[in-house]
Amino acid sequence: MEEKRMKRRGFLKYTAAVTVGTGLLRMSTFAAGKQTPAKLRKAVQLGMLPKGLPDADKFKLAKKCGFEGIEAYPMNDLDAAREQGRLARAAGVPIHSIVFGGWHAPFSDPNPDVIKKGLAGMETALRCARAMGAETVLLVPAVVRENIRYADAYRRSQKHIRKLLPLAKEVGVVIAVENVWNKFLLSPLEFARYVDEFDSPWLQAYFDVGNIIIYGYAQDWILTLGKRIVKIHLK
Repeated sequence: MEEKRMKRRGFLKYTAAVTVGTGLLRMSTFAAGKQTPAKLRKAVQLGMLPKGLPDADKFKLAKKCGFEGIEAYPMNDLDAAREQGRLARAAGVPIHSIVFGGWHAPFSDPNPDVIKKGLAGMETALRCARAMGAETVLLVPAVVRENIRYADAYRRSQKHIRKLLPLAKEVGVVIAVENVWNKFLLSPLEFARYVDEFDSPWLQAYFDVGNIIIYGYAQDWILTLGKRIVKIHLK
């Protein structure tokens, strides 16, 4: 058991080293074009906390358990989003990110109505993130399906996500695309190229260590993605 703990500590230390100076920065730092180092902070998703507790008590519990931040979910009511952000900050666990997802309306879909729904949802999520004080919005960029070719998913998703970059810059929130089991971005080289082709600090990678297990080795992906990684999910 002790050996397993040491291996985990070593991995976290290694992960921190390769992400220093990239995503764990406030957006004001992005806006200023600076690259100052920041330590790795440990956060928890809001949905992992006891559902029966009020938000204020959830945040206090997270702080008591040693977490330093919260990952929340989009809200249509921006006043409610601001209040949730205020409560989290008051408890000492600011909301650092929100999970939009994107499975329900992927930017790879050929249906214009689906794209319209996805764009509207992401616009709401970006504004919600700003209201909460979050730095990133997690996005599943595309989904390859039997009727959606890989090449089309790549091209369409970039085309539509680019439409969101001006708003991301305006509100100071990074769009963070995550590797999931969506049959898309199946190698670290391709993921890196995908991010680079946007040529924008407002589009970065949200790397999930657990999700990558069926495709390869986390340490390899981390080394390849490097500074492109803005946040990390650990399972």
